[in-house]
Amino acid sequence: MKNIVVIAMGQETSYVCREQLQQLLGVRINITDYYVRGGTLPPKIHADFAIFLSPTAYRAVSSRLAADTPWLIARRSINYHEVGKLFTIPPNTDVLLVNDLPESATETIAALQALGIDHLNYYPYAPGMHKHPDIHVAITPGETRFVPASIESIIDIGTRLIDITSLTEILSHLGILEHYADFLSEEYIHDIISVIKKSQDYKVEAQHLKQKIQRLEITAQKKIQKNRYQASYTFADILGQSPELRHAIDIAKIFAETDSTVLIQAESGTGKELFAQSIHTASARRNGPFVAVNFAAITESLLESELFGYVEGSFTGASRHGSPGLFEQAHTGTIFLDEIGDAPLSFQVKLLRVLQEHEVRRIGSSATIPIDVRVIAATNRNLYQMVKEGKFRQDLYYRLKVLPLELPPLHQRAGDVLLLARHFYKKYAHNDSMTADDFLAPIAHKLLFYRWPGNIRELENTMEYLCAICAHRLPTVNDLPRELREYQEEQQHDVSDSPKEAVLSSIAAANRNHTPIGRRSLAQELNLPENQIRQLLTDLVQEGKVIQQRGRGGLHLTTGFASHYGL
Repeated sequence: MKNIVVIAMGQETSYVCREQLQQLLGVRINITDYYVRGGTLPPKIHADFAIFLSPTAYRAVSSRLAADTPWLIARRSINYHEVGKLFTIPPNTDVLLVNDLPESATETIAALQALGIDHLNYYPYAPGMHKHPDIHVAITPGETRFVPASIESIIDIGTRLIDITSLTEILSHLGILEHYADFLSEEYIHDIISVIKKSQDYKVEAQHLKQKIQRLEITAQKKIQKNRYQASYTFADILGQSPELRHAIDIAKIFAETDSTVLIQAESGTGKELFAQSIHTASARRNGPFVAVNFAAITESLLESELFGYVEGSFTGASRHGSPGLFEQAHTGTIFLDEIGDAPLSFQVKLLRVLQEHEVRRIGSSATIPIDVRVIAATNRNLYQMVKEGKFRQDLYYRLKVLPLELPPLHQRAGDVLLLARHFYKKYAHNDSMTADDFLAPIAHKLLFYRWPGNIRELENTMEYLCAICAHRLPTVNDLPRELREYQEEQQHDVSDSPKEAVLSSIAAANRNHTPIGRRSLAQELNLPENQIRQLLTDLVQEGKVIQQRGRGGLHLTTGFASHYGL
């Protein structure tokens, strides 16, 4: 009977690989295992064949081999019965690969990556390596005792086994390859089939889960579809008291009573969709869908299919059942064509035909579908200038500009700045011990001086930012965003129209409520220096807009100017 020895650095590795060989070779071969760490090695090792399970084990023990003993440093493979555990770890997770030796840890990482298990970020670790990243998950091939105590989750994928190529070499050295070849092949194929079967079971289970998810998605989609095309806002949601804004609202309310096309022209961030939704909810179509389309967000190649729909097989990737376009989905309601100035010229002629004919034709179909849709378009561009430059079709421009509506930018609504800032403070602040007026007091004059190129959206972002960084204290000028802070540094000595507008709006509000208001109360409300308020009032009196009465009479808008503020 031939004798072979298995030599490893650690006891677990030597035991597992010995059992692997014993299962393959049975009782015909006598197998002895030795391990270096904590084991007892004989002064001289006599065997017909020696198998070292790592180069380190060879270097440590080779001198003890009897002369002329054939030997092999075995290649070892991952225990693929256990690697399925690794796919439960989210991609890009940092993991510690723990083994008994640094080189073994590195080899195991290379073996895992060679198998395609490369979705994790591996860091090698072995006894003696005291420094390692702050990682909470460890993977180890049977060496759990070496895992650092700080690790929260350990995944043991089992000791690496001697791979089939090394097993073939061992059998060949022993002269029994021919006898065991079929058995070795069958064992290998059996393992492969086992893995395939498990994989197939997973596929079946995945298919069932996929079908279940699809059913849930369809149900959810129906619910979403029902709510997706509903307008959320009304005119009551539009905040502001400035005469320019109130005038725009009054015009929009008149437009809501008609069914004609509206063209909203305004700077970005002024609330174009808010107005569009308000017009829809105040119109006879309020119970129909409100469908919003942003031309700046849809590529030219997708515009036609998105707006007009398509039939089955009309292009590569088309849904098997086709799809209705947004115009169809807006039937009996309103379609909001936002950023219409970004519509490509090649598409504008197709859009014009739909607006003229009140019907659409899906891509790939010859049939026309009648639609009953009210159109509201919006843009931050100068469409008239674009027409002159040949960038926008003149006929489409006049088709859209039936009821033109211009929204005032925020710098023309200075009296609304603090009103809106208070609203956004209440929306984003989580400090019940501080009022909006307390919070705004140190920076109110800066907010009033700024031109707000991003309009209401920029003001809201600014307030959300300030509420985050000054959650438990009053903000200072230095806390303001850089654009706002730098602009103020350049403009702080100007007497601009914005604070003047704020003064007029405050006086108008006081007159409307029959509340006395004077220079000192204005300075406190607007958080401006009293001498600056005095200069502003002097200018407004000279302009014939304000009357200063002595005593409790206070400040009043002139009769001719009061109507401008709805008084």
